[in-house]
Amino acid sequence: MAELKAKVTLKAKGEEAYISLKQLMVTLKWTKDVDLDLMAFYKAKDGRVGGVVSDNFPGGTLGSLNDFPFIQLSGDAGVGAKGGDNEEQLRITKLDDMAELYICTLNYTDAINKVDSSFSSYDGGVIVMDDRGESVAVPLNSADKGHVAVIARIDNTSPMGAKLINENRVIDLGTFASTIPGASIILG
Repeated sequence: MAELKAKVTLKAKGEEAYISLKQLMVTLKWTKDVDLDLMAFYKAKDGRVGGVVSDNFPGGTLGSLNDFPFIQLSGDAGVGAKGGDNEEQLRITKLDDMAELYICTLNYTDAINKVDSSFSSYDGGVIVMDDRGESVAVPLNSADKGHVAVIARIDNTSPMGAKLINENRVIDLGTFASTIPGASIILG
């Protein structure tokens, strides 16, 4: 079982916690025999949309920490559906320009085999840690079936600060491309 150690855990869909707008590290962890791919999709305050996904996908980009969107993906783990201590990381150096950021994972193994599976059977989840070491965990616990899990969303539209919200919404690729800002550009 992938261990999600964090100061706060958002166990239920809709739970939220305020987070820092400074540097963030988002880590997807899992141990089961499945290839999960961590992705981030955004809508900027000026209306720009896009995503940071594995460069193994057509049009995929690992992003950049020095230029917009100031998000970078570590690479691909669990390739070939290998079990073990798998993890992928997104580093975020600046969120000021973002209105919304969606933290998602694609079940590559089941998507290519056209099998709808429940992400709750894959012992995964994300930990979001800020530059002060404060952390919030969101377990991947939706029993719904599909190929993409929208694990969490960062809402940066309130003057009160940015909030990390447990989404745990599992959807098919078509719904994903049509409802998540930037997803259609990358996964078209």
